[in-house]
Amino acid sequence: MPESLQKIYIQVAVALPISDTFTYTVTGELIEEVAVGKRALVPFSGRKITAYILRIIPPGKRKGIKDIITVIDTRPLFPPQMVEFFEWLSHYYLYPIGLVIKGALPAGLNVRIPDRTRMPPRGWLDRVGLLKMVFITLKKGTTIDRSLFDRKRLPRNEDEFLEMMIKKKEVSLREINSVFSNGAYLADKWVRKGFLKKTRRTVARDILDETLFIPTKPPPLNSKQKEVAERINEKLRDNTFFTYLLYGITDSGKTEVYYHAVRAAKELGKQSIIMVPEIALTVSMASLFKARFKDRVAILHSALSTGERYDQWIRIAKGDADVVIGARSALFAPLPRLGLIIVDEEHDLSYKQEEKFRYQARDAAIMRAKLSDAVIILGSGTPSVQSYQNAAIGKYGLLTMPKRILKRELPEIQVIDMAKFKRGSAAQDESIMSPPLKEAIEENLTQKKQTILFLNRRGFSSLYLCRFCGETIRCPNCEVSLTYHKYGNNLLCHYCGFSIKPPKRCPSCNSEDLKPYGFGTQRVAQVLESLFPKARVERMDRDTMRRKGEAQQVLKRFMQHETDILVGTQMVTKGHDFPDVTLVGVISADLSLNYPDFRAGEITFQLLSQVAGRTGRGNMPGKVIIQTFNPSHYAITATKDHDYTKFFSREIALRRQVNYPPFSLIAYVRFLGNSKTKTEKIAAHIGMKIRNTIKQQSKRKNAVEVLGPVEAPMAKLKGKYRQQILIKSRTSRYLNQLLKDVESFSTQILSSSGVRMIIDVDPYQMM
Repeated sequence: MPESLQKIYIQVAVALPISDTFTYTVTGELIEEVAVGKRALVPFSGRKITAYILRIIPPGKRKGIKDIITVIDTRPLFPPQMVEFFEWLSHYYLYPIGLVIKGALPAGLNVRIPDRTRMPPRGWLDRVGLLKMVFITLKKGTTIDRSLFDRKRLPRNEDEFLEMMIKKKEVSLREINSVFSNGAYLADKWVRKGFLKKTRRTVARDILDETLFIPTKPPPLNSKQKEVAERINEKLRDNTFFTYLLYGITDSGKTEVYYHAVRAAKELGKQSIIMVPEIALTVSMASLFKARFKDRVAILHSALSTGERYDQWIRIAKGDADVVIGARSALFAPLPRLGLIIVDEEHDLSYKQEEKFRYQARDAAIMRAKLSDAVIILGSGTPSVQSYQNAAIGKYGLLTMPKRILKRELPEIQVIDMAKFKRGSAAQDESIMSPPLKEAIEENLTQKKQTILFLNRRGFSSLYLCRFCGETIRCPNCEVSLTYHKYGNNLLCHYCGFSIKPPKRCPSCNSEDLKPYGFGTQRVAQVLESLFPKARVERMDRDTMRRKGEAQQVLKRFMQHETDILVGTQMVTKGHDFPDVTLVGVISADLSLNYPDFRAGEITFQLLSQVAGRTGRGNMPGKVIIQTFNPSHYAITATKDHDYTKFFSREIALRRQVNYPPFSLIAYVRFLGNSKTKTEKIAAHIGMKIRNTIKQQSKRKNAVEVLGPVEAPMAKLKGKYRQQILIKSRTSRYLNQLLKDVESFSTQILSSSGVRMIIDVDPYQMM
C-alpha cells in the first residue's frame, strides 16, 4: 500500500455537549469505508462514542492522534453538502454540532453505545432496522385450475384464499393472516404444492394511514398563479440562491403554485423540501403530492414512530425521494440535489423550536437554501413583519396573489364589542357568546352549513377562585393558576402537567366558597351543546388530540359533514379547506393581545386573519364574528378591513421606535434555579459582566443594548425560578461574538451554583 494510502485523518463531531470537533486517524481496510456523512465509533475520554464524519483531511505528519474503532454505516446518512449547514446552525444558535446532527437524524440511529470488547455485526447501532415482510407470490407461468375449487377437496375458506391469489398475484403474509384465521396454513400448503412461493424482502412502513382524495390531474392555473409560477421557474433555471416571499391571501391557490414549482424543480433534476407549521397539515399536503408524484414523496416529522422515521430517512438518503414534506424536522432531509425549499405559513410561531436546540426553522431554511444555491419560497396569507420588511427593502423578491381563486369573495367580518353586554346577567353565557354570534350559529345550522369557533385557551375554566378572599388555586411548580377541566374533574397546569382534584376549602382562608371562573374550549363546547342540543359539536385542542391520528380523524369527520360545529384552539386556524364552512366565530380576540410580547399585535392579526380564511371557500359567501373588548385596536380593525398593509404600516412604525426586530437582532440569556435568591444573584453577576465586556470593546458600545436582568413574566416554571436578560444588536456578528463571550466567562460563575443558563437566539417565547 502506498504511504499516502496507509493512513488518513478525519474530522468528526461527537454526539456529546461539546462545541469542538476532533481529528482521528483511519488506517488499513477502514480507509475504503470512510466517507463524509457516515458514523464512526471512536475512543473518547475512556469511552466509545458515536462520531459523525465531517471531512477527510489530507495526509500529513500529526502526532498523538487516536485511531477510530470502526466505521458504522455502509452508506452515508447525510450528503457532504449538509456539513456546512450543520456548522452554521451550531455557530449561530450556539449549540454543539454533534448534538445538532444527532437531533437531525432519526431516533433509531441514536442509541447508547454498549461497552463490549467484541465488536457486534455492522448496523448494531441502529435501534430499528428496515422492516422485512414475507410475501406470498403466484409463481410465474403457474395457473390454478378451477377444478381445485371443488368444495369436497378444500378446507374452509380455501377457495376464497385461492381467488385472492389469482386476482392479486402477490399478497403479504400479514394481509393474508388479517383476512383468514388459517392464513399461514393455507399459504404454506400451496407453497409446498409448488403453486406459490414465499419471499422475504425489505419494505417501507406505510405512514399515510389517512389520505385525502386529491385529483391526480392538477386544476388549471389562473392568470395570477401562472405569473407567480413562471417567476419562480425563472429563478430555478438560474441555479442560484434566491428568496421569494409569496404573499397570497387565504384561498388564493398557493398550494397549486407550490406543486408547479416542485414539478419544475424535478424536471431540472432537483429535489424539494416542503415545510408546514403543524404535523396535522402534512396529511393534506402529502396527499396532493403523493397523488401526483406517487412513491417519490417522503414524509418527515416528529410524530412518526421510530421505525417510520428511520425508513423515511433511509429512503431519502438512498435517493428514493424527490420531495420531502413535513414540519420543522423536514429541514434536515438528506437531499444532495436540493433545488427548492417551500416554507408554508412562514409566519407561524411553530417554526421556532423551544426546547434544547432552539433554532428557527424558517430562518435556518433560508440559510440551507443559500448554501445549496437553491430557491426558497416563504408563503403566507399574513406574512411575518420581518419577512415583509425584507421584501419591502428588496432583500427578498415579493410575489403577490391578492384575490381568491374562482372569484370567491372575502368573508364579511363583524366585530362585536363585548363591553356592551352586561356580565353576571341571567344569561351568564353571554360573557362567552354574544347574542349576534348565537343567532348566526342558529341560522347556519338551519341552512345545514358548518361553523368553526376559535378560542386559544383549552380547558373548562381558566381560574379556580375563592370568592371570599379572591385567591386562585395555583400550581406549586409554576407561577400560574391551575386550569379547571370538567371532564375528569381536575385542576391542571398546562406547563408542567401538575394535576389535583379541586379542593373543598381555600388553602388561604379555609373558605368553602370556591368556584371556577373564565372559560376554555371545553366550556365553549358545553355551552354549545346546551344552546343547540341537536347540533353535532366536536373539539380540537391538545386535550382531545393526544392519540396519534386523532387530529386527522376529527378533520375527516368535519370534512364529511359528520360534525356541525368545530371548536378549537389555533389548530383550527391553519391550512384547512372546508367548502361548507360559512361561519367562523372568534370567542375572544383579546387573549393574544394581552401577551407580554412585542409581537402581540402581529400574533393577533395573524390568528384572526387565518381563522377568518377558513370560511367562504365554497359556493356560499362566508361570515366572521370577532368578539373583543378592544374593537379599536389596529390589529383588529386591519383584520376587519382585510388590510395587511394597514396593519404592517402601524406595526413597523412601533418596532422602529423601540428598536425591535426587524431593526435589531435579539437574544435572551435566561437563568433557571431552585433558589430565587441565588438565581437573582447569578443573573445580576453575569449581567454586570456582559455590560463590562461591551464597555471594553468600544466598537460595540452603540451596537449592542442590554436590558435586565429582570424576573421573567412567568417567574417560576416547572419548579425553577427564572430571571432573564434581553440583548439587542444591530448585527449578527456582534451578537454572536458577545454570546460566545458570555458562554465563556459564565462557565466558572455557574459552576456548582445550581443555576442553569440558557441562551436563546431570535427568541419567540417571551414568557
